Amino acid sequence: MKTVLVTAMAAATAVLPGAANAADLYEVTVDSTARLTPDGTKAVVAGTYTCQGLQGPVRLRITLRTQQERELDADEAQAVQGLYQWVGLPGLPVPDTATSSTTKEQILDGACDGSATAHPWQHGFAGVPGKGTKGSVTVAMTSVDSSTDEVKKLADTTGEVTFS
Repeated sequence: MKTVLVTAMAAATAVLPGAANAADLYEVTVDSTARLTPDGTKAVVAGTYTCQGLQGPVRLRITLRTQQERELDADEAQAVQGLYQWVGLPGLPVPDTATSSTTKEQILDGACDGSATAHPWQHGFAGVPGKGTKGSVTVAMTSVDSSTDEVKKLADTTGEVTFS
């Protein structure tokens, strides 16, 4: 199953001068499974991008967010208790778990040929949690007008992924 967000430009055409025409269709997708490499050191996220009506280079900004919970070991619990005492709150209960969040980002270059063809993309992120962990992937597709250096956001999507 893929998470899909389509940015149709037809509505903007009627309102904004110089906007894309009604035949333009920009779309990015994210696969719901991030495949771990055999050695378990990278998670490969993948999907597709479509840029009907646009010819030229595009950029895909891929952001992977993960959150992992784990139990505190005895040394960590003692450090937290010491911190509470140091700030003058010795009666606070020490939590049983700690949550760590990570965000990793990569920019990939792509090319559009003006057709409705779905072009595949993929990237391997290193240092990821183990199998069964869930995360979130956001992909934003932009183009740059080489004559004005203007960046135009074409489409974006966010999807939940499971590492397997």
